[in-house]
Amino acid sequence: MKRQITVLCAVLAMAFHPSQAPSKLPATEIQAISETNRHYGEAFAKSDSSIFLDCYAPDGCILMQGAPALCGPKALLLFYKGAYKTGMRNIVFTSINWYGYDGRYVTEQGTYQQFDAGDNIIGTGKYLVVWLKLKIGWRMLRDMFNADATPKMK
Repeated sequence: MKRQITVLCAVLAMAFHPSQAPSKLPATEIQAISETNRHYGEAFAKSDSSIFLDCYAPDGCILMQGAPALCGPKALLLFYKGAYKTGMRNIVFTSINWYGYDGRYVTEQGTYQQFDAGDNIIGTGKYLVVWLKLKIGWRMLRDMFNADATPKMK
């Protein structure tokens, strides 16, 4: 619990401190995280929740607007099923900045676009993700986002 509070405080401090310089994240790390982000969208295109769950650390949480924190595989799976049910079949992430890179953690700031099966945009928004580097690679530890507008329902 103490670690969760510390990580959340770090994210909030970075988000509200505009003079915070972006991290010098090595290109190899950006590529590895981008690959995980690509897999996230692929999970919806392939209707494969195991790909989605693999994008998160075992104790990963989704922190979305209007809902309690969704932590751990069972709660993350509920999110996946809900997003899939709304018609989401892909999501594309665009990184804007990286903060606080220390070799084990980094925070990504970016925007996203959600797509339906016909490749139509059904939602856009922005996000902050605290990434954790595990032996298997970079995984999302905390995933906080909000929509620019209410997504279109299928």
